[in-house]
Amino acid sequence: MANEAQQPERDRRDMHFPVILNGLDYLHSSLTALADKPQGRDLKYAVLHLQLGTETLLKARLELHDPALVWTNSQSFNEAKHALGDFTSVGVRGALERLREDVKVKNPIAPDDTDLKALGALRNRLTHYGASDTAVAVEARMVPVLKKLLPFIDDELLPHDDSDDATEAFELMEKIRPLIGRSGGFVQHRLEELASDLKELADTTLRCVSCGHFTLIVEGGQDRFVCRLCGKDHGDVGGMVELYGVGSFYEARTQGGEDPAHECAECSSGDATVLPVETASSPEGGNLVCLFGGHILEGLCEQCRRAANFDLADMCSDCIGNRYAKF
Repeated sequence: MANEAQQPERDRRDMHFPVILNGLDYLHSSLTALADKPQGRDLKYAVLHLQLGTETLLKARLELHDPALVWTNSQSFNEAKHALGDFTSVGVRGALERLREDVKVKNPIAPDDTDLKALGALRNRLTHYGASDTAVAVEARMVPVLKKLLPFIDDELLPHDDSDDATEAFELMEKIRPLIGRSGGFVQHRLEELASDLKELADTTLRCVSCGHFTLIVEGGQDRFVCRLCGKDHGDVGGMVELYGVGSFYEARTQGGEDPAHECAECSSGDATVLPVETASSPEGGNLVCLFGGHILEGLCEQCRRAANFDLADMCSDCIGNRYAKF
């Protein structure tokens, strides 16, 4: 207890950047510089910090698996020297090789990935020689790396972080996601890739509350609802109802008004899974989207207030059947 009492409290002005927070901070800085309409100096730091962030985050995953893997010569690993940074670490290529061979990550990035090489070469020119290029060309180097790095963070890094700083890392990533939606080059590139899916599923594509783009696709039968642009995980059906439903069931029952979600008469799931929301095909709002079945509905049954498609009247087929059964 005495030793614990002697430990000084960490002041918010202190420098505290454990490896994952350090990498995410570089990424946050890069995307902040890249947001909206970046100019010369913004682009320089966007490149430098994306390269630093990428290398740091790749090594952070090695660190979580085995700190010795970060050393060029892992057999010489020394914990005290490691804590001081007194060692030579692997480069990007070496980190990618060890992530593939030793950590066995899912969907590994190739050690000779051309996009990472190109970003590294641009970073080297900026660091050692200077560089001149157009904003479009610089963004073209950065976008493919971001596309690989963001899923790596969500799939391989944050889920394996059980450190005392895991909550802070998660919260920092939540600050990064809206910046992704403000990176014009990344957004344009990603939307072009998603164009066919977004066009086909426009009726059931919601606006992501994190990045603000219509890139949250509802297909039905989903365990989780994840934005295709920024990677934000919005949770399961219950989480989506809580997040996108306007108001609460309690307020609707006690103060009047519509429920924030409705049962689907077509799916008959017994749960409130239908939301009145903005969609890509109806950005002004009003589409009734069933999260459970991944489809839209015409309106609410005037009898049971479930969401339904209508054949004869403004009632679901069950209520129509019950009405005619009386005759």
